Amino acid sequence: MSDYLKWILEIIVAFTLVPYLTARLVSWFGHVAKSVLVNNLGNNSQLVVGGLGVIIHELGHAIFAFIFGHNVKKVQLLNFNYRNSGSLGSVEHTWNEKNIYQRLGNFFIGLAPYYMCSIVLYLLQKIMLNARLSFSGLGSNTDITLSGITELVLNNLKTSYTNGTWSMILLYLVLTIMIASTGYDLSDADFQTVNKGILPWVVVQFVIGNVFILLGKMDTLNNYLLEFTSFSILFMVHAALSMLLAIVVIKIIGMFNIF
Repeated sequence: MSDYLKWILEIIVAFTLVPYLTARLVSWFGHVAKSVLVNNLGNNSQLVVGGLGVIIHELGHAIFAFIFGHNVKKVQLLNFNYRNSGSLGSVEHTWNEKNIYQRLGNFFIGLAPYYMCSIVLYLLQKIMLNARLSFSGLGSNTDITLSGITELVLNNLKTSYTNGTWSMILLYLVLTIMIASTGYDLSDADFQTVNKGILPWVVVQFVIGNVFILLGKMDTLNNYLLEFTSFSILFMVHAALSMLLAIVVIKIIGMFNIF
């Protein structure tokens, strides 16, 4: 019984607690990045500099709302009249409380911008810099450390730049700053949405976990747990480095009073 409870707990920690906590940390850093943007370049810089990040943020919400069958009433990717509403963008959607699938979707809809921004940045590396990203060994053993993940991210970034032209590298860095300065800032409303989907998501994990255990596929499940945990931390570190770059560059630009 103790082994069984350990397995179930590990599943819930890996697929619920890890993404939730990493998203919380990234969101806190994202809030700092946006504050630095506003304080150094003014309110309108949220549109001029950070508009791309806002668009990707809202697209993440909208895409997953559609995937989980929510009734999407309105999608505003970028609100140029944000001073009136206080919102840079929004996705208005409703769902049926009795529909487990739609309730479950709230967990993913709320966290979507975090993963969407990271995926876009990795795709930009592949497309613009002809990056040969390597994730060999990721999650293949039980020794997952933050330092190991950080080293993997830094190695990938270093090798990415070796294949890109100077013009593409510069454009990639500009796009990274535009995305990271606003895209990762999840609001309290986003996490309230996440909270509404936690219980059904835990139930789904409980059911799937028991299926794997009954089939004797614990080793396969363990690999999934390690890989997902590793990629979650990988995304967190990559996001943090991207926002750190944005903060440094924004502070430098702010010294010249361009905006």
